[in-house]
This record gives sequence, C-alpha cells and structure tokens, in this order.
Amino acid sequence: MNGKRKREKVIPASKVFGDNEEQMNFPSNVNAVDDGDSSDPEESDVEEDEVEGHHFEEEGGIEDAEDEGHESKQNGEVYDSEETDSIDEDDIEDVSGDEGENVEGEVDSLDGDDDDEDDEDYVPKGINEDGDSDEAEGSDDETKGVEDGTVDGDSGIETSEGEKGKKIDKNFDEYAADSSDEEDLRNTIGDVPVKWYDEFPHMGYDLDAKQILKPNRGDTLDELLNRMENPDYNRTVIDKQTLQDVRLSDNDLEVVKRLMSNRVPDPEYDMYQPWIDHFTHEVMEMPLSGRPEHKRSFIPSKAEAQYVERRAKMIRRGLITYSHHKKKRQERRLKHFDLWAEHEQLRRVHDRLPAPKPTLPGHADSYNPPPEYINEEDTRYKSVRLVPAYTKAFKDQHTRCLDLYIAPRQKVMRVTVKSRDLLPVLPKPRDLQPFPKWEGIIFKGHRSIIRTISVHPKGKYLASGSDDHTVRIWEVGTGRCLRSFDVGEAVKCVTWNPSNNLFLLAVVIANKVLFMNPETYLVESQLVDQTNAVFTEPPDQGDYIQPERVRTAVTWKQPTREEWSKGIRIVLEFFRTVKQLVWHKQGDYFATMIPEGDHRSVIMHQLSRWRSQLPFKKLKGRAQYIEFHPKLPFLYVATQQQVRVYDLMKQHLLKKVKVPCKWISSLAIHPGGDHFLVGGYDRKVVWFEMEYTARPLMLRYHKEAVRSVTYHRKYPLFATASDEGRVIVSHGMVYDDYLKDPFLVPVKELRGHSKFQDLCVLSLAWHPYEPFLFTGGADATIRLWH
Repeated sequence: MNGKRKREKVIPASKVFGDNEEQMNFPSNVNAVDDGDSSDPEESDVEEDEVEGHHFEEEGGIEDAEDEGHESKQNGEVYDSEETDSIDEDDIEDVSGDEGENVEGEVDSLDGDDDDEDDEDYVPKGINEDGDSDEAEGSDDETKGVEDGTVDGDSGIETSEGEKGKKIDKNFDEYAADSSDEEDLRNTIGDVPVKWYDEFPHMGYDLDAKQILKPNRGDTLDELLNRMENPDYNRTVIDKQTLQDVRLSDNDLEVVKRLMSNRVPDPEYDMYQPWIDHFTHEVMEMPLSGRPEHKRSFIPSKAEAQYVERRAKMIRRGLITYSHHKKKRQERRLKHFDLWAEHEQLRRVHDRLPAPKPTLPGHADSYNPPPEYINEEDTRYKSVRLVPAYTKAFKDQHTRCLDLYIAPRQKVMRVTVKSRDLLPVLPKPRDLQPFPKWEGIIFKGHRSIIRTISVHPKGKYLASGSDDHTVRIWEVGTGRCLRSFDVGEAVKCVTWNPSNNLFLLAVVIANKVLFMNPETYLVESQLVDQTNAVFTEPPDQGDYIQPERVRTAVTWKQPTREEWSKGIRIVLEFFRTVKQLVWHKQGDYFATMIPEGDHRSVIMHQLSRWRSQLPFKKLKGRAQYIEFHPKLPFLYVATQQQVRVYDLMKQHLLKKVKVPCKWISSLAIHPGGDHFLVGGYDRKVVWFEMEYTARPLMLRYHKEAVRSVTYHRKYPLFATASDEGRVIVSHGMVYDDYLKDPFLVPVKELRGHSKFQDLCVLSLAWHPYEPFLFTGGADATIRLWH
C-alpha cells in the first residue's frame, strides 16, 4: 500500500512485535472393656477456503504486476516501450482499476483494518487513473517522440528499444512510496519498566517531549462485555508501551504458533537449503613476479643435504624423538594465561562464568533527565558543554578492576536459607475449627481460690472445690449453683465417677476422701436411689485379712447420720495428706496419691469391695501426679523429673521417661493412649510419644509456672494454663503412622482471670462432647469458653 495508514484504536500487531518484548488379684478385669480458542476453524474470522494464501495463488499475476509497479516506481525506472505496447488499454484498465483494488483490499484485511482506506490505488508511471496511456492523450509530437525514442519533457522518461531506453528522472522521488517513517515511535521512554509510570497520569513522552496521557481502559464490567461481545477478543493483545489494543491477524497468529512450537516464523524459509558456494576452493598457484627462476634453483643444495644427514644420525642415536604428545606437554607447561579469555585450559572448568559487564548508565545519568528521575540535590544543565567532569571516574575504574579480579570464575552451588524458610508453614486457625474462642458463662459463688473442677460424664453438671471449705454443684447450661456442701477443710480435688450407673462425686480434703451423692431435683430419682443402695451396707469381706502395711495407711468407714444427711456415703482416712484421686474408666477402681507417703505414696482401691492395696514396695522420688491409661491397664506415675509407666496386670515397670523439666506439675494422657503431655513449674510443656520418647516436642509459650494440662476426649485439642493468666488452646493432631510427627499448632489464647497471691488459672476441664473449656482460677470464678 502506498498511502499512510489511519491511526485507529487498534494498531497493527507488526509494530508491537517489532519492538520487544503426619499381678494384682483384683484388677484382673481392668482390661475387660475397651472404648473458546482462536485456533478453531469454526471461530476464525476467515474461512479455511478463504485464507490469504488462496487469494495470492489465484491472483498471483495481478500481485506480481502490482509489485513490479511498486519496484519500478521506487527505483525510478520506466516501462519498456515494447512491454507497454504489448498490453491493451483494456488490460491496463482492469489491472489498475478492479483487480488492483480487490487485491489491495485483501491485503488490508490481513492487517486487521476493516475500515475504508484513504489510500489511492497505485497507478504506474505513464498510466493515468482512467487506465489510458499518457502518450495517447499527448500531442502528435509527443507520440512521435515516443516512437522515435525521444525523451518526454514532462515525465522525463526515455522510451526506446532494449535496455538502453531506461533512464532515471532526476526529479523523481524514490522515497515517495517508502513507509518506514510510519513506525509508531510516540512513546520514547526506552527500556524502562512501564510500572514506573503507575502513579503518573501519563505513560511516557513523544518525539516532541510532550506527555502521553493514559487512555481510558474501562472497568471490569467493560472487560466482561468486551469478552462476551467482541469476536476478536481471543486474538487481541495490549501494547504495554501505548496501552492500546492490538488485533492479531491470521499471519500474526501463525507466526506466534510457529514461535511457540520452536519453528521458523516464516513457513517459506528453508533452514536446510543447499549451501551456495560463492567462492572456489581451488588453490591457484601464482608467482609473485613474472621474473624467470634462476638456474641454481634447479640444483640440490649441499648445505641442506648436510643438515638432513646430521638430523638423521641424531634420530638414529635417539637424541631426537618425535611424539604427538609434544604439543600437549608444552601446553601443560603454561602457568600464566588470561582468566577471561577463551583458553583451552579453561575447558576443564565446568559452568564457567563470563566476565561481569559494567553497569550501563540510566536516565538519571542524563544531563537533562525527565522530572520523575530528578532528586532534590541534583542539578540540571542546559547543554552537554556545561556538564562538569565526572568526579568518580577513577573510583569507578578501580571498582571495575576489582570486579574483574575478585569476581568468581565458576558457578558454585550455594544454599541460601532465610529465617522464614526454617519455620514450618502453619495453617490458618479458621481451618482448624472448632475450638473455644469466646467467654460464655461466669460461675460465681465461691469466696476463695478454686483449686479443682470436674465435669460430669454426661456434661450436664459441674463440680468445683475451693479453699472456702465448700463443694458446689453447678448446672452447665444456665450457670446456676444447684447444691453447696460445707466439708470443713480446703478442697484439694473433686472428680466424678465415670460410671453411668452411679451419681457419685469424690472429694479430697486434708487426709480424707469423701464419696458424696450430691442429689438434686434435676437428677433422675432412680439413679439417686441406685447409688444410695450400693453404699447402705458395707460389703462382706469373707476370709480376707487386710495387710498391716495397708491397714496403717488407709481405713474405710461408714458415715454418721449427720454425714449421710449431707450426702456423704463413704469416708476414707489416710495416714498423710492426700493430694489427688483418679478414677479408672470402669468406675470401680481408683487410685490416690500422697506426696509425703514415701513408698506408700500411691494406693490402689476397689470401691465395690472396700479394699485397698499398695502396688509398689519401693518408689523412687517424690510422687507429683498419677493418671490411668484410657484403654490399657497402665498406670502413669510422675515424680519430680521422671514419668514411670507400670503394667498393673503383669506387675512390672513398662517404661521410664526422663522429662526435661526441673519440677513436674501436671500430666495428661491422650485419648488414643500413644501420647502424653507434661507440664512443669519451670514454664515448659513437653509432648511425648510412647513409642519414641528420646526426642520429645518442647512447647515454650508460657512465661510463668504451668499449673494444668488436659486433652479433649473427642476433638484434637489440648489446653495449658499458667500463673500468668493465659490459657493456650492448641490443635494437636496425631497420626496412625509412627513415622509422622504429631501436628501441633497453638490456635487461641484465652484471658479473663485475674491474679490473686501470684496465682491465676489453677484447673482446666473440657466438656466431654462439645469443644467447651472450663477454667477455675484464683479469683474465685469459673469461666466457660466456647
């Protein structure tokens, strides 16, 4: 096309692509019960039978004629008179008028411009727009001049026979049809990231140093409508330099497909075409001069004969040896060579690095940079002559020399580890729900420190013991206090019997253990009567004789009438102060822990037969906490720095675990039985796995002594409480695969209790079925978290 292309909103793609771019006798029954695409032909703009190549094949002659016309016009050549005479005027009219427009329109459609062009049809020199020859319209003299081979005065074209008739007009502009100046060079920011202009209303500068404003691209709704309605959406790209849409033609799409498939962009280009040898390989021996050779050049030299004889003798004597390794040995003797040169000795160096390149100057180094590159302390100069000498020239040269001297010559595998890469990727807390997050009910009624709480197995009632010598029974759903019992001593421990056939509460005070039936109007009368019937008369002991060692340690008694009226059904008296009582899962056996009892610190009891037994003849260390295994007949005994696991059926020590704590305060067994949790007064929480206790998991997120740890029976949750007033709820997922460590993630920190005498949260208890947590504190309140 000769005319200039209109500047439309969709610019040609060629201009964009051209620029860039895881044995006891009684515990025998302990173990009895267990618990649209543009490549689709149907969606293409041009039918398969109407691709551009088809038009070129049918009308190749017309295209060739037009191409010849362009070439002749650009080179300033004239048409041969004989060729012009051999074409009729009708043929000339068809080529210049109809066929030229048809072909040119098809070429324009390939460029993606569907609008009408203002370009005029190309008319060869000497043929007017009507298709008639200029010579026909001229005078007889002009016609005669053409026939005779004279020069036309107006056109300056000489038409004569053969090659001699061609002549170039001096006034003819050979660059008239050149469209190279039409290249879109409006944005002149150069190789600069476009994101630098995100905060500016313009996106660059044009050739006249004027700002180019950003076009309005529309919002997301416009983008959606364009995607639904525009049939050319799949073949439209955005020019980053001008922020305009560019519609790719079929030829452009073909080029992109070939590039993505690692093929040559031009399908007509043959990469394996035969090599054309423009120069001969035959050596032509030519003398340097034409002077004839001298006569002595034909006579053998005597000096050369003597030299050859001497060399032959030295070779025979072995003084001279020739080897093909001589060259390699010489190369090995080289000690000095250029580090950055392409030397053969550097071939053994793998992954060799090239010499570092100096940093190229940027826009800020210009004497007249754009305003966005200028700092406040910089100075702008009006011309290059006013720019002073560079003050850091010598320093830059010295730095460049250091770069070449110190820079590495070989790639070395270096592991760069950042601090955040060493931390595990933890999930978000909302993905680990449910867990308690908010404070629900506050149980108020005690007047002193609450040291122990216990939730009934059915989850309806809550028992609490305090230093105010009272035991209170609460309704979980409403927070009401149903019963209050005055026991006369500070309560150390309260715990419900896990059996569903008894409504029984064990209360530990001083050196006594009281078994109470805290009957209320909310409890079924049948369950209350059944519990009272069990303890009306003591069981028959038969021939059983209690050992002296046991008799002096514990005594079973029936309550008086006054005590019976208060709900007490059995009284156990011990020789020392009792600190803890734990039930076996069946509800018939229980164990008591006496810290000052020495070798009688742990005593086993059977509720149905009123019998007691000392399981250990000797116990090393001071007992701190005891706990039953949830599934197996195992007993966990925690001393100050060790946890011992005993098998009650086989009556032997199963495992001894050393805990990295100075003083153990609490112990909890996982419902699965394969893990247990230990809390210490030295602010540590340690997670152990029964199969591999050598490397426990240490949790250090408390700042003061840890008072209580506990597991939830149903959900993968555990909680820890300390004297600092914080209760940490954590997600603890365990796996059946022993090779996979448990997944521990703290998910919530609960605060609400206040300190009293440097004590805060002393007891924790989970709801048996719901993710609810009960906390008892030194501020005489119990709080429910849900």
